[in-house]
Amino acid sequence: MRTLLVLVAVAVASALGVVYTKYRSRMLFAEVQRLEQALDAYDEEWGQLQLEQNTFAEHSRIEKMARARLGMVLPARESTLYINP
Repeated sequence: MRTLLVLVAVAVASALGVVYTKYRSRMLFAEVQRLEQALDAYDEEWGQLQLEQNTFAEHSRIEKMARARLGMVLPARESTLYINP
């Protein structure tokens, strides 16, 4: 009789362990899904920031802003000095 009670207790403990493990597995899977969605959002934002950086770094845009905002102009060809190394 005592052996039967021990076996029943072990079976119940095992069943509870299975239930807890399944629950924990589902919670971890949900967390992984949430983190993957966040990673996708960060990847998309990174791509947009790279495009924005490329746009801001274009030579023609910088030259246009230098002319408009700072009043800068290219020097005349004859006033440019070239120095040999």
